[in-house]
Amino acid sequence: MGDDYTEEDKLGFTKVQFEGAAKNLLEKAVKRHIETHTDVAFTDVVKMLYQSVLGSFHVLDHMDEKQIETWIREALTAVEPAKRPVTEKLYGKRWVRLDLGAFKHKNGNDYRLATQSFMKAKCETRVSQDKFRVVMNRLLKVVKDGKIKPKRSDLDLAALADCFLKQYERKGFLPLHHSEAYSKTNPQYLVVPSESTIKPRSKRP
Repeated sequence: MGDDYTEEDKLGFTKVQFEGAAKNLLEKAVKRHIETHTDVAFTDVVKMLYQSVLGSFHVLDHMDEKQIETWIREALTAVEPAKRPVTEKLYGKRWVRLDLGAFKHKNGNDYRLATQSFMKAKCETRVSQDKFRVVMNRLLKVVKDGKIKPKRSDLDLAALADCFLKQYERKGFLPLHHSEAYSKTNPQYLVVPSESTIKPRSKRP
């Protein structure tokens, strides 16, 4: 891999695996995510933890409700329905991923219902970046303990992750994009509050 790539680029190209037993809630969440998704890179793990702690406020800060509704309507129209669980656990209990394919299988193209669920995030309390910083430090320890490993044996994941997370913090923990491979092979989703219930609307007799 050439020197023209940043640490984020390299970590986005580097698929990871979890080895050994998960001994705490963070390790269990990371292990579950890696084992239930395909083409997971280290940056995808970071993004999952970002969503677990900081939720979807970055979207609410940059889009109004009408724009969000349009975005969700277009995403829901494009996705194929799939018979899967509608929600996916993350780390902690505050936020979940709403699987758009599973939602469509259950509710059709009801983008207003999906938008309603997403907008409930406005009622949630924001947490400081200090809490996310603690989670990133714990994640780095998991890497250094050898539990998160690259599928390529010629990479020093601990050194790359250490450098990347320091730069990531200096930049203010901005939201990350998923790696290209992950985006292509895993379900599309929304991040919504875990208390946000999705129920199919009753059909008229």
